[in-house]
Amino acid sequence: MREDKNMKKVIVALDSFKGSMTSVEAGMAVKAGIEQIHPDWEVLVYPVADGGEGTVEALTYKHKVTQRVCSVTGPLGDPVEASYVWYESRQGKTAIIEMAAAAGLPLVPESMRNPMHTTTFGVGEMIGDAISEGCRHFVIGIGGSATNDAGVGMLQALGYHFWDAAGNEVPYGAKGLLQIADIGLDEVMLEVSSSTFEIACDVTNPLTGEQGCSAVYGPQKGADADMVKVMDEGMVRFANLVEHIAMCDEGPIRFNGNRNTQGTGAAGGLGYAFLMFLNGKLKPGIDILFEAIGLEDGIAGADYVITGEGRLDAQTLMGKTPAGVARLAKKYGKPVIAVSGCFGADVEQCRQSGLFDDCYAIEEMLSEEEQQQAMERDHAIHNLQKLVQRII
Repeated sequence: MREDKNMKKVIVALDSFKGSMTSVEAGMAVKAGIEQIHPDWEVLVYPVADGGEGTVEALTYKHKVTQRVCSVTGPLGDPVEASYVWYESRQGKTAIIEMAAAAGLPLVPESMRNPMHTTTFGVGEMIGDAISEGCRHFVIGIGGSATNDAGVGMLQALGYHFWDAAGNEVPYGAKGLLQIADIGLDEVMLEVSSSTFEIACDVTNPLTGEQGCSAVYGPQKGADADMVKVMDEGMVRFANLVEHIAMCDEGPIRFNGNRNTQGTGAAGGLGYAFLMFLNGKLKPGIDILFEAIGLEDGIAGADYVITGEGRLDAQTLMGKTPAGVARLAKKYGKPVIAVSGCFGADVEQCRQSGLFDDCYAIEEMLSEEEQQQAMERDHAIHNLQKLVQRII
């Protein structure tokens, strides 16, 4: 209980204002603006993001991080330099890994994109490197992949074997799925079973079928219609084998779900591999972030919540960070103020959503001349402070 009834506790959780302020910079601008008027108020800044730019910074904001760079197998089978970070947490050493660092679409020239051949082997090598550093808890983002191998490459790097009918290891890529006849579990890294995996997964596609990874995401990775059909057949074949073994309760393949579980089609089936082989928890990236930074506990004890992003419009309501913060605040009946750089034409949907008690934009208080400089970092910080002071 706060003894001074006039003192307020304010939670500030803003996404980045892209092109001008990071989440931290925007949050600290709001904090400074409030404290200049109410130095006795408690203002706590929580950096937040929606799984894209700024997510690693938000997850590690209050931690001393170690960055690791390692040479791993890229999506085309050539070596690439991939980096990740780890930090000490209540769960021990926690690694934050983006699968795109080892198997992302930008790593493959457009003329060479062919998911029949691209592999997630390097993702497994990054996990193995983090295990060698003592990490046993993993937060892994799986957006932006160049692959459609159901995570088989990643699992091979961790010691799983996928044999064809002749007893040979299947090749990289989606083409290998069509050849798998048996799975070997005896050489899996021992530390894998004692590790936990939280998977930031913001798509709900299943593994197979019309809404599966091959049909929906295969074309952007270089697949034509015939290739999509072949890849989906491979996914079905693989899922049949995996789910048969899981039902027989053999080894570390888990019966946590199946090919129809939401998110198993993420990153070309990588979500399926985490779910079935590594006991991974598939969650929206924003949920993982909020849990990691303890945002709910902060909001529960707050008087006001301030959130926002660079542009506030109807898309804000479609799973973006400010909407997520506001929903959490409304769970506890807290007033929510949204601040932004500018409004979209459909911002009225935000006002009518019931998530925000009021919405404000820097642009609305600036002259035309001031608007020309509004995106510059120093001006953006100053303007956000001034906006918040007007609100307070």
